[in-house]
Amino acid sequence: MRPLFFRVLSSWVLVCVVLSSGSSAATTFVLRRETPFKPKVPVIDAARGGVVEQMRSLLGGSTAVNRTDDPTGDFPHMTPLMVASEKGHTQIVRMLLKAKADLHLRVPRHRSVWPPQGWSARCFARSALKPGPEKLLVQAGASGDEACLVEADFLAAVRKKDAKRALLLGGRAKGQIQQEVLRAALDLAREQQSLAMVRAVDAAGFNPRQPVHVSLRVAPGMDVSMRPGSSIIITIPSLIERAMEDYDEKAVLALVKAGHPPPGLVPLMKTWMDSVVLHLVKTGAHPDSREEGGDTPLITALQRQNPVLVDALLTAGADVNLLGKEGMTPLMAALRDYDSVEVSLVERLLDAKADINKATGDRTPLMEAASRCLPKVVALLLRRGARWDVLPDGGAGLYEEAVVSQVSCPERVTVQVIQALREGGVPLQHPDETHLDWLRVRARKSQMLASQLYAAGLRPEKAPPKPPPGASR
Repeated sequence: MRPLFFRVLSSWVLVCVVLSSGSSAATTFVLRRETPFKPKVPVIDAARGGVVEQMRSLLGGSTAVNRTDDPTGDFPHMTPLMVASEKGHTQIVRMLLKAKADLHLRVPRHRSVWPPQGWSARCFARSALKPGPEKLLVQAGASGDEACLVEADFLAAVRKKDAKRALLLGGRAKGQIQQEVLRAALDLAREQQSLAMVRAVDAAGFNPRQPVHVSLRVAPGMDVSMRPGSSIIITIPSLIERAMEDYDEKAVLALVKAGHPPPGLVPLMKTWMDSVVLHLVKTGAHPDSREEGGDTPLITALQRQNPVLVDALLTAGADVNLLGKEGMTPLMAALRDYDSVEVSLVERLLDAKADINKATGDRTPLMEAASRCLPKVVALLLRRGARWDVLPDGGAGLYEEAVVSQVSCPERVTVQVIQALREGGVPLQHPDETHLDWLRVRARKSQMLASQLYAAGLRPEKAPPKPPPGASR
């Protein structure tokens, strides 16, 4: 049985952030608490949004103006000054500089895709075409930015859709531009649907570990070949692929009816083109067709909690026990990753002979339902024959799942899950009584839980022995 702390543990880690200022380097130790729900950093938020009053209030307190520990993932390793410079918030940049923000700090070495290592606030401003913040930084004495300005100028040319300048700058700096910058440039070229810009990025030394496919809508007959040895492969989307990219469901359906090769069921579901899915299933598409290693159409429909698609697939003969990615069963897919679960979908799967005891990894549907605060599903599974006696800790493990759930669960709902287990005949027993001591601790803290746990079979704690006479004297 898993101890309680494995589910509620949050750890403190010591993170070393190295920031280089000019030619010298300073090492700062930051104590960061890792939690499942990471709070945003107010000073980063204010820099991102250009919220002057919020920034003024923060700088009037004890806010660290050079912090780089934004945990949201939007601006990792970037100082507030870098963020404000990239966003073009000139007034925020002025306020941060007045508050002694260090304009010479650079992005440290890290493993993320972005931001580029070694970039300063000035380089972020230059790359984002923000002359106001850059002017303030230069006036404040920004220097030593030559290396990252080469990269910033290239990225700025891509943003301006100036393919000739990007080709010129990329050719001069070939081998000097970080792959992260080139990948960002390629993403922009893809958004621009510019073959010339893709070739400019390639000429600048783009060299990924694996070939990269770029879909471009070019005129029929246009030469889309790349230089010999290029890692970029240009593909021209079909009419259906273009309609898919445009999320044009009516156009996709019309093209399919006209005889064009249809997309797969799963990609159609993921773009919410339900009418096309229903048409294909009705006209003979295999209900279990999928990409190698991907989820099945049935699992995808269950993850979307779409009863119409689920019913259509099962009616067409979808395998109700066919595993998806990572060994996921359809029944388990119906129970995971939602704020609420559609009990009717679980019933539909069971009616279609879903294996009620088939585990995903080491977890059965009954364990999952107990741990996700689903008393109605627990009761349903037990009525339909779910086995509790084959689990590693038997019935005791299910009560543990209920009391220490995977999701936030009100105590009244936890009580309902325990009641469903009791009424389904699940005993609260374990060969080693000491394994249940933590449940007794929980029972001591909650009278509501205590009454249910004791009624389920939990034996109360033995009263401590009375002290001998005169022991207190």
